Amino acid sequence: MDFSVISLLVLALVVAIGFIKKINIGFFSVGAAFLLGMAGGVPVKTIVGGFSSSMFVTLVGVTFLFGMASANGTLDLFSKKVVALVGKRTYLIPILMFALSAFISAIGPGHIAAGILMTTFAVYLAFELKINPMATALYAKLGANAGCASPLSLTGILARNLSEPYGIDGFGLHLFLTTLLSGFVFTVVVYLLYKGYKVNGDNPLKLSDIPAFNREQKITMAAIAVMVIFCIGFKMDTGLFAFVAAAVLILLKCADEKQAIRQIPWGTLMLICGVGMLVSVITKLGGIKLVSDFLASFMTASTAVPIMAATSGILSWVSSTTGVVMPALYPIAHQITGNFGGSVGYVELISAITATSFAAAISPLSTGGAIIMSSYSAAKETTIYEMNTMFRTLFLLSVANVGVNVLMAALHVFNLGGLFQ
Repeated sequence: MDFSVISLLVLALVVAIGFIKKINIGFFSVGAAFLLGMAGGVPVKTIVGGFSSSMFVTLVGVTFLFGMASANGTLDLFSKKVVALVGKRTYLIPILMFALSAFISAIGPGHIAAGILMTTFAVYLAFELKINPMATALYAKLGANAGCASPLSLTGILARNLSEPYGIDGFGLHLFLTTLLSGFVFTVVVYLLYKGYKVNGDNPLKLSDIPAFNREQKITMAAIAVMVIFCIGFKMDTGLFAFVAAAVLILLKCADEKQAIRQIPWGTLMLICGVGMLVSVITKLGGIKLVSDFLASFMTASTAVPIMAATSGILSWVSSTTGVVMPALYPIAHQITGNFGGSVGYVELISAITATSFAAAISPLSTGGAIIMSSYSAAKETTIYEMNTMFRTLFLLSVANVGVNVLMAALHVFNLGGLFQ
């Protein structure tokens, strides 16, 4: 019995069930990992070891800290103050939406939290300004995706943990810049497509009308700033430092602890760690090597990166980037690097995989596209026709974004000219 093939069929079945039934496949993956591992003779200790407790602790710490920053209104007030700074220069709103969303995503909250916050904010602001809400929401969501691969954010932390078993580290800035570049390129496309340069309206946000930061919010911003300095400048553990910062905020009564706990995306964390556990078992049973050998059979050193980019984009249309695509394709990227004797770089491969997967994440089948549609319908009463039109538009834009990223991969843009090698 070839368990390498069976393991891949199990992964496909788990993803398919999650997509069709709309359920969290993280918990499902843990059960599947146990049954598959036992059938394949993998020791229970090894199966359990596939669940990354260190990554789970790190992600809980970061999301808990930023749950507090969200609960006490720090992030929302900060966003409003920045938008108010443009004054009558409303043509800067599209650029600002992308930059502000990318910044908030990069300092810790990640693409989901920053995406929800900024996309909702962007839609309501667009209606107030009487400008295109779809385009404004896209600038915000593309920014959240673009900034999410920083070393402090969920995606960057996940990338580091997935790459540690191969002894690969120090690529954090490279991954962040490539994902940021990918998001920026398509934001320019959307900006030109929707004529963002013609945005003209009265800014409803006046700096004088917005309240000043209160004591709790000032301390929260200081705690986040200290975390950024120590984790980037002094290479301290992001998750553990986030717990320290959160503990300080609790002691100083800067946020509602219970509300912040409720804002931790437990489902997302279980999705990431659960699928990672299943992929670990699949790796032990030879499934990852089987896929990498198959892809390598028709790849060349020049086509490996665009093929992996296209694979990640297609997979991201029906699954989560951080929950499925990265845990499944990073090990394959490492195998492919070995198959080509190092002529294909691992960092370039994972950069193309990550960026292209997030490029697909504005699809209405993904969380990103769903956030845009739900924010729009919450801000304005919509018809079924409008929703169907928005669904089609978002999916076509997602396809176009994946196409742009595959082209960038073929041109080896994700290598960044070997700048960090």
